[in-house]
Amino acid sequence: MTHYDPIDASARAHLERLTPWRRRLVFFLRAVALFLLAEGVYHWAIICGIGDGATNSFESLPPSVQAAIIWAAIIDPIAGVGLWLGAGWAVVLWLLATLSQVILGAWAPAGMGRLLILTLFELGLVVAYAVLSIRAARESDED
Repeated sequence: MTHYDPIDASARAHLERLTPWRRRLVFFLRAVALFLLAEGVYHWAIICGIGDGATNSFESLPPSVQAAIIWAAIIDPIAGVGLWLGAGWAVVLWLLATLSQVILGAWAPAGMGRLLILTLFELGLVVAYAVLSIRAARESDED
């Protein structure tokens, strides 16, 4: 005998009603959510000094880099949880967080080397989101 979970059943039914591109968009946003949660943990590890070593502590970073790390440590997990839940505000928050990371990275390049890879990857995710959104919208317009 299997255990019936009404939440799982309703979520599965909702996913089955979605068009293929919308379903891909939902799965993509969930993957981005996992990335943002992992990125938030990474930023908190930098703040707490976990895995950095004694020569490269958070306190020795320039203030602008500290601000960028603190901002990302706060905003990325919030956006990640929102994206996982499918909240409409989460995409806006994620795009604002990515834009601010790009601006802070351009404004304070010294010390941002290890965060530059994350920022570039996140820009790639934004482009992929735009492509998936456009395809999902076109598919909805065709129906």
